[in-house]
Amino acid sequence: MASEKELFEARLLDLCRRAERYEPCMSQFFSPRECFFAAQYMKRYAGDAFGVLYGGYDGFERGRLLVLPEYLADEEASWSAAQVRERVPELAEEAVAALSVQGSGYRTLSHRDYLGSLLGMGLERAVIGDIAVMDDHSAIVLCDARIAPFLLSELTAVGSDKVKVERFELSPDFSVPREFEAISDTVASPRLDAVVASLARLSREGAQQAISKGLVEMDYETCDKPDKSVSEGAIISVRGQGKYIVRSLSGLTKKGRYRFLADKYR
Repeated sequence: MASEKELFEARLLDLCRRAERYEPCMSQFFSPRECFFAAQYMKRYAGDAFGVLYGGYDGFERGRLLVLPEYLADEEASWSAAQVRERVPELAEEAVAALSVQGSGYRTLSHRDYLGSLLGMGLERAVIGDIAVMDDHSAIVLCDARIAPFLLSELTAVGSDKVKVERFELSPDFSVPREFEAISDTVASPRLDAVVASLARLSREGAQQAISKGLVEMDYETCDKPDKSVSEGAIISVRGQGKYIVRSLSGLTKKGRYRFLADKYR
């Protein structure tokens, strides 16, 4: 039986085959994990198609893979959101619509409130991109353009609050502030067990146990090798502790330890 990853890559291959017939196409909205795997797959793909991840703005978490014929490619490894809209405007417009959802101010609305209301309308998660909570009473919802008219007419409440929904124009500098907890430390080596011990505030033995039990993922895959080397940009998740991104891991101190900077997702 094919694994989940093999089935996922089969879907990507199908999109690539379509693009090679000069039919630009796109996936559903992918989770951050799926976006990572899709990017890795497209780097390896040797056919006459290339992929661009697009979520409506730079720095998105949930995005769609736009798969394009090779003749549209250029020397840039990736495109900004503005470049996607400039180079394939029709596909970009079809891929992502932005809606402003404004509450009455009656109560504070959270990401969970918005998502719960959208799913409660019978929508699948795959047609919804990022939900950018802008303040206590409003959010920008990124979604498949095909469902935008439905939301404009039918989304009237989030949680127990009445809301107003309008089209929203994503400016080139639109961004969503991400909240992180900065971590600065030194580690004896760039081994996974040393890094996990620092991130999760565990002993080296505790980190090794977590790894051996399958509680640690690096770049969205379970890693059971405590001596696996960690590099800058690695995304590490420790079940029950949190998710982290390694910003830097280089430069030795006078005591021969590695300087280490990371951010913990809040």
